[in-house]
Amino acid sequence: SMGWEINPALLYQAYIPTVARDIVYGWARGFVGGALGSALAPESFFAKATVFGITVFAACIISSPGNEWRGYTLQPKDRTLPFAEYFKPVNYVRSTGVGATIMGIALMVGMLVTPYAEMLFSYLKEHVFVGIAVLAAIVLLFTKLAK
Repeated sequence: SMGWEINPALLYQAYIPTVARDIVYGWARGFVGGALGSALAPESFFAKATVFGITVFAACIISSPGNEWRGYTLQPKDRTLPFAEYFKPVNYVRSTGVGATIMGIALMVGMLVTPYAEMLFSYLKEHVFVGIAVLAAIVLLFTKLAK
């Protein structure tokens, strides 16, 4: 869609760092989730969602060196920097902290909202015309706001 040439060889340029990062993230999420679940023993739904958000935050932090490795691997060949110049600790800490916070909060809120979304979609599945009317109202609202 951007008119860029697609080079199949470049599709796998960062395959190893990406897979390694994702494996570490999955392991960290399982390990931290189990440890926090045992240590904190959340009972309420909100407490479980909070522990889940903290787990995701920690897993993002633990797997974050993989993001740096991936970014380093994806540098353009004609402008490749040595790692000592590429890696900037202040930028790493800031982007990792912000990214992990956003991910942790987003997944926690997603967990909190899911039961209500399931109820809404279950209702709309049984009341198709109500769903169509709500969708039409939303489309009209966005059409008017876009003008």
